[in-house]
Amino acid sequence: MLKILNKTRKVSGKMSVPKQIMTTFFALLFGGAMGIVAKLLEVNKLPSFLNFLNWLDWSNFLGRMALWIFIAVCLAVFSKSPLKAGINVFAFFVGMLIGYYVWTSVFTGHSPAMPNLMRWLILAVVSPFLAFLVWYARGRGALAIGISSVLIAIFCCLAFNLNFADFRIVYIPEFILWLASIGILFKDVKQSAFSLLISIPVALSLEYTGLLGIIGIG
Repeated sequence: MLKILNKTRKVSGKMSVPKQIMTTFFALLFGGAMGIVAKLLEVNKLPSFLNFLNWLDWSNFLGRMALWIFIAVCLAVFSKSPLKAGINVFAFFVGMLIGYYVWTSVFTGHSPAMPNLMRWLILAVVSPFLAFLVWYARGRGALAIGISSVLIAIFCCLAFNLNFADFRIVYIPEFILWLASIGILFKDVKQSAFSLLISIPVALSLEYTGLLGIIGIG
């Protein structure tokens, strides 16, 4: 298995320990800031000078999963190694949970809803292992194509209604993230075309089995 992983994508270059700590600390702070922003937009509207962004429906957008998954994928695939990918993504989700739920408890006086909190805690716990695998999506070969196709399929399910009788874009922001996911996972035309093609039956399988809803993503 290790041989397959190394063949898919090799670690290129080394990062100094202080720089590694700084990148992880940045991921933690970024997660915290995003958690606070999500909570603020949940209870307040955008300032008037940002009204042109209202079409994004920010409060609901940040309450859905697509943006958080996209950020985690970006942190993972652009990390220096699969190990760093796991650490950085875990730090991001820990920061997000601290920012969101500490703000909720301290500044609004409300206790967090336990089912929702447990869902995010579970996601934070499994995120390092998922990020480790996602790092290989920007590699080469069958494994990279497989991982990329699953990721693209997830964003496809979050962006579109895949019911054949009513196929349409459900959320414009998620549609943009679906396009962006294809871009950040791009390696070359042939491999990306395979990933995109395979993502179609994968997305349909996810949609019609309801798997994303079962695991709390959809």
